[in-house]
Amino acid sequence: MAVLVEAISVVIRLETLAEKYTGGVDQYAQDCPNGTFCMDGNIVRVGFMSPDDVNAFIENLECLGFRCVIDEEYDEIAVVDQFDGIILPCEWLECLDVKIFEGDQKLMVCQIKDSAFSGVALPYGWDYETSLSKRIMTMTSESEKKRMIFLRHEDGVDFHLDALTGQEYWIERSANRHTNA
Repeated sequence: MAVLVEAISVVIRLETLAEKYTGGVDQYAQDCPNGTFCMDGNIVRVGFMSPDDVNAFIENLECLGFRCVIDEEYDEIAVVDQFDGIILPCEWLECLDVKIFEGDQKLMVCQIKDSAFSGVALPYGWDYETSLSKRIMTMTSESEKKRMIFLRHEDGVDFHLDALTGQEYWIERSANRHTNA
C-alpha cells in the first residue's frame, strides 16, 4: 500500500515511530498538528502547506531523538513534495503518480521502496473534489510576496487575498503545535 502525498509531506516508518515515539504510532497520530495524518502498513504521513511548518515539526521530532538528514540523505524522516517527489535521496522510500479515479486524475503517493502498489491510504474525510491534489496553486516565494496579502489568522489558519485574482486562499498553520516532547 502507499500513502497520499499533498503539498509537503513528512513521512516516517511505522517501526521507527513504535521504537522512538513515546506512546508509539497511536500517540503520534493524536499529536499530529492537523487532519492530514494517514498510514499504510509501513509508513505514516502528515502534510503541511508551509516549509516553515515542516521545519518546526521536524525540529521537534529531532528533539525527541529522530534523525532526519545524515550525509545529505534522509534517515528516519523523509520530506516529500507533491510536485518534486522526495527532496533528498532516501533508500527506503519511493514516489509514484497513480490513477485511482476514472479519467486522467492522478495522485502523488509514496510507499516503501520496491513494494507492490495495492492502494492508497488517505487522511480521514479526504475528498478528491476539495483536495490539494485537485486544487493546489503553486508560486515562488517572490511571487507570493508580491501577490498575497495577509488578511487574518483564525483557528490555526492564515487567510490571504491574491491581489492578482481577488481570490481568497488559506494556509493551515501548525508550527506552534508540539508533539509529546
